[in-house]
Parts: sequence; structure tokens; C-alpha cells
Amino acid sequence: MKHLHTAARRLTLIALASALLLALAVPAAAIGENMGISTGTPVIDGQVDLIWGRADRQKLGYITGGEKGKAGASAAFVSVLWDNEALYFLFEIVDDDLVLDQPADSGKNDSIYLYIDELGYFGPTSEGYQTVISLTPALGKSFYPLLGPALRDYEMAFGQNEDGHPVIEFRYVPHTLVLSETDEILLDFQYNDMAKDGSLACRLNWSDMLGEAFDDSSSWTFCKLRRSASVSSSGYPTAQEAASAINRTLVTEYVFREGSDGYGGEGPGNLWDGNVGTKFCTGSFPMESIAMLRTRMVIDGIIMATANDNDPYNGRAPDDWKIEGSNDHKNWETILAGDETFFKEVNYTYFSVPVEDAGPYRYLRFTNKSTKSGVCQVSELLVCSTDAGVKEAEKHPQDVPVVDKDTLVNYESPKRLSGTAANTAPESEADGTGSPDARTAEANGDTTPGLLPVLIVCGVLAVIIAALTVVKSRQREKEDE
Repeated sequence: MKHLHTAARRLTLIALASALLLALAVPAAAIGENMGISTGTPVIDGQVDLIWGRADRQKLGYITGGEKGKAGASAAFVSVLWDNEALYFLFEIVDDDLVLDQPADSGKNDSIYLYIDELGYFGPTSEGYQTVISLTPALGKSFYPLLGPALRDYEMAFGQNEDGHPVIEFRYVPHTLVLSETDEILLDFQYNDMAKDGSLACRLNWSDMLGEAFDDSSSWTFCKLRRSASVSSSGYPTAQEAASAINRTLVTEYVFREGSDGYGGEGPGNLWDGNVGTKFCTGSFPMESIAMLRTRMVIDGIIMATANDNDPYNGRAPDDWKIEGSNDHKNWETILAGDETFFKEVNYTYFSVPVEDAGPYRYLRFTNKSTKSGVCQVSELLVCSTDAGVKEAEKHPQDVPVVDKDTLVNYESPKRLSGTAANTAPESEADGTGSPDARTAEANGDTTPGLLPVLIVCGVLAVIIAALTVVKSRQREKEDE
């Protein structure tokens, strides 16, 4: 019997360990989608203007609810831009069976849920820190908001893209968030594809993979605000050509002050030496390099160059970098921040971007927290400081049309809705206790958050049952003896 008890204990431990591993396989928060939000100010008119080409367009790829047979029959895509005043969202819907004719408060129309957590609370939405906005491409069917405080200001317009699919443009003005001083914002996006009978045909999410987005913002994802709208398309062989391409004047004199460690002969001072043949290369993070200018200067352009072997060794470009300015070497202000998309996987190539006038500053600091490969290298960092007269002569492409909002038909804003009764969320939704798709899911018996948790529970039970079966079998063998 002693051997049986020992075997039972071992099998129980195995079962518990297996259950723990399966539990750990389920993410407690977002699965980790990545989105960089570029700068840009699109016109909210229901048309997909060229400026949306700057955005990181992404698909809502997780099926988190609905009937299995109808899953995959629809699709949705999201693009996001920002400026100092607002966040801009473009939703593109692929659905040949749109439902838009149900009452606004029925929860039975096709809709986009836009989830915004300005404070980065990362927890239950019932606490009131988050905002959920319901957007439907039909007049009078959207909620501003569905959950959370009344919006400070907004614009919504809908139309069709060049493929004939519905699109929704939305402008959101934050309540408390100062976008010019913010590095990231917590977001998620959801498409509710409803059936003609009012049931939920399919629910798609971008970050949330378990169907928890409406109740808990810990399933959403922090999205980084990029400080530049674009970079040079293919790079330039010299720093001067890179500066000329953005109509800026290159600053060439720097005095290196201090920085973090680099590999032998590849330290932080190489970043400012004017020699593309040297580089700051390290596998230690965060990395830092500080230099001093000969005098205080207004910074209006940033140039960085790849090193000798970015082409054969991909993933070495800085992926979470920031360039800052200071006048006392203590208090730093962000000039520009970005990720590896600023660069391309080529050798000895300069990339440049204009920035809004910053400073004047005497000191410059480069920092970076990570790379895709675990090793980071940058050969050169230069800034630009340009005479105001030169910049006044710049000619900017007109990629944003001028639109008279009063002539738009498929358009909603506080001003437009001031003469009508704007939609407010039903009480059960405003207090976070329900949502249109949650109600229809409950009616259909679809109250589980998703298939993955069910599979995990079944797997754990199977392991435990198998363990108990083995113990019971051995006990019978012992009794037969």
C-alpha cells in the first residue's frame, strides 16, 4: 500500500503541475498586439484620404463570440493617427450582410466598439476610468459614449472605401490626457456582426482574445504614439543629403559627455563623431549617450544612420528610442521618440525627419530600451537647426482636402446633434453591467468568454481523471495479489 500511496502522490503532483502549466498558458492580460500611432490630421468626412496611408493598419483578428458557422464571414480593420488635439480612428468593415435597421438602443445593429483608457488603469471597466464608444455606419445609431463619461468633443462620419466596403472615421478629443506629453495610450477595438434575427453572428477583437474587453481593460493593449508622421522612404548615403531632403540645416559640431557601456571600440561617443564607419553597439539596455552643442539651438530635424552590418544582421535598429533636449543636464524634454520603423535594414544609410521647433537646447540625450535581436547599433545621430526664413519657403503637399462640414450628410458631432436627442447608453450598459452583444449572447446561450478557457478546463480534468484511473487500477492489482 505504501507504494500505491507514493504513486498516488506523484500522479497528483503531475496533475497539479500540468494544471498549473495550462493555467499559465492563458494570458491574464492582452496577448501583446503592437501598434504604433503616427501623427496626422485627417478630415472626418467618411472618405479614406491619402493621409491614412501614414497609419499602421491592422486587422481585428480574434473571434471572441458568436455562432461558429458564421465566424469568418466578416472582417474589420483599424487605423489610428494623432495630433496634439485629438486621436483619429478609421474603421473599415468587410460585411456583405450589414444590419443597420434595428432601433438604436436594441443592441442589434452591426457596430464597432472603440475602447479607450486614458489613465491606463488596466482593470475592471466598472470603475469608470474607461470609455467605450459604439459606432454604427448609420445616422442616429451610435453612442457617444456607451460606457464612461460624456465625450468632451468628437466627430463621426461614414462612407465607403474604394472597394465599396463601409468605413467609419472618428475623431476623439481626450478628457484629461495631454497627447503632446504622452508616450502611449491603452486601446482595443471590437466589431459586433449581428444577424438579421438579432443574434450575435460574430464578434471580432483586436487585442482581447477571451471576450473580456467590455468588462476589463487589462485585455487591451498600450499603443505607442510616434512623434513623426513619416521618414525618408529609402534613406540617403550622406548626412547632408538627408538634411537637404527635409529642407533643414545640419548641425555638425558635438561634444560627447557621457553614456552607457558599448562593446569594445563601439561606445556611446561614436554616435556623435561624424563618422558613419564607427558605431554605438551594445547588448545592454537601457542604452544612453549624451552630447553638448556649442551653443543653445532650436532643434527642427533629426537624422540617424545605420551601421556597417544592419543588412546581414537584421533586428539591430533601436526599437524603443527617444531623443531629448536639456539646458541643465538634469531636466529633459522629449524632441522625438520612435521605434525600428524609422530605419530600414541597410548599411551606412542616413534617415531623416523634420520635427516641430523644440528648444532651444544645449544638451542632447539619446536613449533606447530594446531591439528585436537583443543587440542594438546606431552609427550616427545628428540634429538640424534651420533659419526661419528657409522653413517659410517650404512647400507642403496638400494631402488633406478642405471640406465644408455643413454639407456632409453622413456626419455626426455635438454641434450637428445639438438640435436632436443624442443617444445615451441604456442604464444596464452605462453602469458597465451589460452590452448589446452581451445581451444577445446570453439570449443565445453564448455566455462563455471564448473557446480557449473551456479547452483548458477540459484538459486539466482529463489529466486528473487519467491520474485517478491509474491509481485505481494499481490498487485493484494489489488487491488481486
